[in-house]
Amino acid sequence: GAAFLANLMADQGIDPLMQHLEILGAPQMYEEGARLQVRLKDFHMNGGGSAHGGLIMTLMDVVMACSTFASGRDQHCVTVEMKSSFMRPGGQAGDVLNAQGFLRSSSRSLAFCDAEVRNEAGELLATASGTFKYIKRPVSVLCRFCPGCVMSLSDAAQARFWDQERLA
Repeated sequence: GAAFLANLMADQGIDPLMQHLEILGAPQMYEEGARLQVRLKDFHMNGGGSAHGGLIMTLMDVVMACSTFASGRDQHCVTVEMKSSFMRPGGQAGDVLNAQGFLRSSSRSLAFCDAEVRNEAGELLATASGTFKYIKRPVSVLCRFCPGCVMSLSDAAQARFWDQERLA
């Protein structure tokens, strides 16, 4: 949880997808949530030459999930639902996008968050709202598909993973 983010190196992604997208380093945590910044690269672009909507949605999902730590709970969560709205194109390679997540409310099992992405000029590009479910911290196992990456799996999923490995 929060301890993992605090110890994340500047050249590491918070998970294999963020590493692959070259969105590196820990989000900045603050009282109401989390912030994350990315400098756009050519491979972040869609066919029209602006930041891909999937990238922007991923940024908002990540900052909302990290914002759940603002509740004071150091517990992993998963996205239950997410709604996104886009206001303008996301920028070109070399531009910086700033994503900010806000924890709006939380209960024993759920967290309710909002997010926004803005360009360097402060223009609003996209917004999102999401619901997240707190879960027990998964066990980390070495992923055989990505050398050096660590994949988080629940105990049941880990058992299925290793059963499949024995059958392969």
